[in-house]
Amino acid sequence: MATIQLRRKTTSGNGPLIGSTGSVKQGEPLIDLNGGNLYIAKKDKTASSSAPLAVTDYFEFVNKDKLIGMIEDATTALELGTASRFNVGDAEGCIPYVHSDGYLSPDIIPSIAITNTFVANSDSEMIALSNAEVGDICIRNDLSKTFILKSNPYNTLSNWTELKTPADKVSSVNGKTGAVNISLSELGGVSTSTFNTHVNSNKHLTDAQVQLLSHIYSSEIDTSAGSVFISQQEFRDNAITNAIMVNFDVHEFYESFFVKKFYLAIDGTKVYHPGSTIDGGTY
Repeated sequence: MATIQLRRKTTSGNGPLIGSTGSVKQGEPLIDLNGGNLYIAKKDKTASSSAPLAVTDYFEFVNKDKLIGMIEDATTALELGTASRFNVGDAEGCIPYVHSDGYLSPDIIPSIAITNTFVANSDSEMIALSNAEVGDICIRNDLSKTFILKSNPYNTLSNWTELKTPADKVSSVNGKTGAVNISLSELGGVSTSTFNTHVNSNKHLTDAQVQLLSHIYSSEIDTSAGSVFISQQEFRDNAITNAIMVNFDVHEFYESFFVKKFYLAIDGTKVYHPGSTIDGGTY
């Protein structure tokens, strides 16, 4: 595969390309092989004595070792503890912690009940669910409905609220209700016998249509995922100069009959190939 070399610092010193000479393109990466950092140019800029390239012209990305060192220096400077600069505890501004019982304080997070699901066949069975807690669900087989306990106590019917579901049942089909049977002709189509004849045949056209199509020949050149039609001027403007090499030789046959054979190839020096090197240069 082709080798891509980014612009890189090989001279002494650290940092990106700076000073009154040289130029960079917006988004161009520069690698400091001495300092180990990566720099990305913020915009196109050509250096001059009045406007030299500076470190502020780049986004700087530090390497792993430097980043760890910077974090350690910041931690020391801020005098951070094992749980950041905040104390642990249940009071405001503190980091909550797990108590000896294995739970956070109820002042931090209240007890959470896991929703259970019950099944009942009547109101009396539902309000007799002594294990039900707020948030529990009851499926009513007799009503084909579902209720949730919104508040205590469980044995008060009004504390159970029905969970509404959208009305999604089909009320009728083509004006018919109940056990519906509809023929093709009732839906505006052909008769069932005509449809079956069509399906069981080895063609889906009339004889006249088959005869007409058998005398049609169509061909075209179309674009694909790797091509696009352009104008002649665009073709000339974008073609790689001298990229296609042409060679021919002459083959002689009987009765003074000659044939020219032409050979086409792409000039490997005009395009990038697996052995090419794309070098961004050094600074």
